[in-house]
Amino acid sequence: MKKQLPSASSISLVAGAMLFAAATGASALEIKSGNDKVDLQLKGHVNRAVMYADDGNESNVFHVDNTNSETRVGLYGKLAATEYLTIGSNFELQWQANPSDKVSMEEESISGDFKERLAEVYFDCKKGGKLWLGRGKMTSDDSSEVDLSGTDLAGNSGVTDVGGGFKFYNAAAAPAPEDSEESTGFTVKDVFNSMDGTRYNRVRYDTPKFAGFSLGAAAGEQDLVDAILRYSGEFAETKLEGALSWSNPGDNGDYSQINGSASVLFNSGLNLTAAGGTRDMNNMPVGGDEPIFMYGKIGYICDKMFAIGSTAVSVDYGIFENAKKQNIGQEGTATGVQFVQNLSDWSTELFAAYRGYALEDTTGADYEDITIVMGGARFKF
Repeated sequence: MKKQLPSASSISLVAGAMLFAAATGASALEIKSGNDKVDLQLKGHVNRAVMYADDGNESNVFHVDNTNSETRVGLYGKLAATEYLTIGSNFELQWQANPSDKVSMEEESISGDFKERLAEVYFDCKKGGKLWLGRGKMTSDDSSEVDLSGTDLAGNSGVTDVGGGFKFYNAAAAPAPEDSEESTGFTVKDVFNSMDGTRYNRVRYDTPKFAGFSLGAAAGEQDLVDAILRYSGEFAETKLEGALSWSNPGDNGDYSQINGSASVLFNSGLNLTAAGGTRDMNNMPVGGDEPIFMYGKIGYICDKMFAIGSTAVSVDYGIFENAKKQNIGQEGTATGVQFVQNLSDWSTELFAAYRGYALEDTTGADYEDITIVMGGARFKF
């Protein structure tokens, strides 16, 4: 007899039960594994914001889910198999209504739904490294987003997470017959790309750390492969983290790429972050240039400004050239200001951000800048 796969409604029902459990608290509904040997936790967060956007032609206010850290809920189980081996699993769903990277002047309201983030099993050996099976992060995921500023919730090198769906308005273009206010068709996501990895069904292995360094490699569906070198360490009360990644998307693209990022946090609270990457394109059109991006951020974390928790502020700037192969001669610049206030005793963070996008190309088009201001809160449970 053929087994039936879970329906979308049943997945939503399970996810709803998980959210109800989190909202009501352990005293009302205890989360307990069916196996006494398994340590099971339910965790997640809700991350909502109000966002104002102006594309130079029109403006609007949007009520969004902050894609810098999507609303999500998950069940995380682990079992100490031996003194040296831990076996576990991660099951995580995200839910977004009006994602901040998808809303636009044409689409103000986007219905929320549950989407699978993680469904994986892992084997963690203290001296042998960690093996992952299932849907989860490729090794290149977050390779462009190493960030010790404390403000990555409000803005980071993945600049399209806020405003990615908005189109650049070409003031010099002749009005379209149907709509005299038609925009160019190039969205922020078309122009800006931090080349960061993502999540797939894959097999992944990470080595143990050696003097702060570790290696990782993964092979995913559709012939996707990647590898990474990471570093994390602290010396003289200064924290340093970095990542350098190589990846080939297989059937998902006709290129290979190298990208990475690094961030340093000094004892004073001052921090510096940098990221960059380039793609080696196959079948590059004549006269085309390889896609490349460069990004930098300077920030400061103050633990003494308010007794309620640390305060982090930062400014950043990025240059993104030829993000897509067909966009020959395009250069996009992103400028941002970020603020995050931790409410430590309340498991809450308040955030505010400004982001400006500018686009230039060799066609002589006159693209208006896009301006975005966003403020909101993330509550963790």
